Amino acid sequence: MSPTIVTTPQRWFLRGFLVGILISGSLNAVSYFFRSQRGGNLLGTSPEHYEALGFPHTLWETGNTYGGLFIDLPGLLVNALFAAALGTACGLLTQPFRRRLNDLIARLDQAVAAPRRGTLQFSLRGLLTLCALAAVAAAGAHYAVAGSPAVLGIIYALGPWILVLIAFLPMGLAWQQRVAVLVPAALLLMLAAVVSGGALKPPLEFDKVLLYIFVCWTPQSVLVALVLTAGLVFYHTAYSHTAETRCLDDRTLWRASQP
Repeated sequence: MSPTIVTTPQRWFLRGFLVGILISGSLNAVSYFFRSQRGGNLLGTSPEHYEALGFPHTLWETGNTYGGLFIDLPGLLVNALFAAALGTACGLLTQPFRRRLNDLIARLDQAVAAPRRGTLQFSLRGLLTLCALAAVAAAGAHYAVAGSPAVLGIIYALGPWILVLIAFLPMGLAWQQRVAVLVPAALLLMLAAVVSGGALKPPLEFDKVLLYIFVCWTPQSVLVALVLTAGLVFYHTAYSHTAETRCLDDRTLWRASQP
């Protein structure tokens, strides 16, 4: 395992606490679809729809300025306490499973370790995928300038998946370098959403676009993390099992060949 990965009880509690905070944020984001009228105004085509957000307490709703604060401070306190309680519960939950979690971290660290650090390479499939993404980006830029809400819909619905695809296209990069690819790509995609929202008729405000990105991207980010983690663990487990089987077969053959 990489020496930079800390596996102390305190660090595992912190990781669990942050997972709880992320789950709480996802619940707040998903609440938009249940509290708002008929999906709200994500694409800027239904400004008359009622919108609201917050779990377990409503934090924001259209038409309510909350005395100029634009957010319900008592509701924010309630939700913050709920998030802290959920994070604490998740942090405490990690303690009995630290040994298994350490093994999982070791597997993931081995699975994502790049054999050729510092070299940027693409497979043929990766190049084809990159060309396809470039073509989609060019078409999206055309429709974004024209003020098409479909561009916003694509960014909302596929943003986190597109970012992960972009980060995993290059070969021979460590996970830290892939994170460095994700950050500017995410900022560019958010900028594209803001430009697309401003080109709509009527235009969608800057803060509304960022709010809708939070609503759509946060739950998807949790799902992406779960899918990637499960995929890496499954791949590494299957690879380790295959390697052990081959080693066992080789030993059996060697023993059988001995007089």
